[in-house]
Amino acid sequence: MVYAALSKSSKLSYFLVDKGDNIVQTYTDNMTSNIASDPVSGNTQKDTDPMSVNNNYDFDTIVDRHNTHSSKWDKYKHQDIIPLWVADTDFKVAPVVQRAIEERARHGVFGYTSTDKERDQVVANYYQKKYGLHVEADWIVWVPGIVASLTLAIGSLSKQHQQVLTPDIVYPYLHTTPAAVGKQANHLAMTYAEDRVRIDLDALEKRNAKDARVMLFCNPQNPGGAIYTDKELSRIDSYCEVNDLILVSDEIHADIILDDNKQHLPYFGTSDYALNNSITLGAASKAFNVAGLACSWAIIANDDIRQAFKHEMHGIISEINPFGYVATLTALREGDEWLCAMNQYLRTNRDYLLEQINAIEGLRMLPLESTFLAWIDVSALNLKDPCGFFEAAGVGLSPGSNFNDNNFLRLNFGCAKSVLEEAVSRIKKALV
Repeated sequence: MVYAALSKSSKLSYFLVDKGDNIVQTYTDNMTSNIASDPVSGNTQKDTDPMSVNNNYDFDTIVDRHNTHSSKWDKYKHQDIIPLWVADTDFKVAPVVQRAIEERARHGVFGYTSTDKERDQVVANYYQKKYGLHVEADWIVWVPGIVASLTLAIGSLSKQHQQVLTPDIVYPYLHTTPAAVGKQANHLAMTYAEDRVRIDLDALEKRNAKDARVMLFCNPQNPGGAIYTDKELSRIDSYCEVNDLILVSDEIHADIILDDNKQHLPYFGTSDYALNNSITLGAASKAFNVAGLACSWAIIANDDIRQAFKHEMHGIISEINPFGYVATLTALREGDEWLCAMNQYLRTNRDYLLEQINAIEGLRMLPLESTFLAWIDVSALNLKDPCGFFEAAGVGLSPGSNFNDNNFLRLNFGCAKSVLEEAVSRIKKALV
């Protein structure tokens, strides 16, 4: 099997590998590129972009993820396609998180691991410090992932109801999870007004919700990157109260804020009704790139809802692994400085991408306030298979059909600037 990798020396290197992915022969051809090679060692290579250090943290180093069983990179294994699809950044974790994991690893025993009030209080302190919201440690329930929490919430709260309200344009699991629990996803109309993808609140307020008990919500919105305002949240809260709904709010991207004048507002802080009739889902996985450690939390203030949620976990949900706890709690306690630097780097990537994509005829990228996921309108190209077209050009994106809008593609710009530049170059070559 032959695998090709671009190198910084303006050459395309070919690696002849056996079935175990071991290199047995190499040779090179000339080809211009900015992407680092070394597909098997896992070593990093310094990028030549002048933005080499950001606030004492380096996001320009390209970390080779081949042969690490990365879902993101293995999708195009042995293909010359830059993977910019799944919501997984290519940045190394914050040094403070890396050190904490290494210290825990030196202990050498990794048995079943549980939480305690001290650990739960770390999450409570995070909400107090960041948002000025009071959270009791007892409200925290740990779950290996957000999708599992969606399943638990629907299963525990919708027993007498057939429908689950969910945004029409949203990441796939908010569409598929209701059916997995034997319910019907009732899609809520969305709006692109002011170039912000979000629930159409005028349409929502006219929506009959008599067959539903649970409403799923995503804030910041994925895709589109909109951060719901306090007024928008208040209207959603009022709708839920009038219709006796429990809102399950996925806020996994809340720490990734790209506009200095924007602030994420946790849904449970909207009102007393919201506090007592909601489940707020959070994690360090997106902002701190620790999704593979499978650790998230649910904030559930209402005792009855929390007990029903925990009862649903029995026999289904396993314990959090020790490294998941260590990474998450360290990120919340000590990761602010690194997070600030990463957000600044993502702002630079977003601004570059917005300028470049919108200068290409046939493409239009919406501005975004949060996430590292660009939402790009490709409808003017009239392509039968937009995702396949760009894969043929060497760029792997997420099809808009996954999010319920065939007119768009989603691009993950959580990567080194030089990788993004190479991807843009390939897009331009395919279209210009």
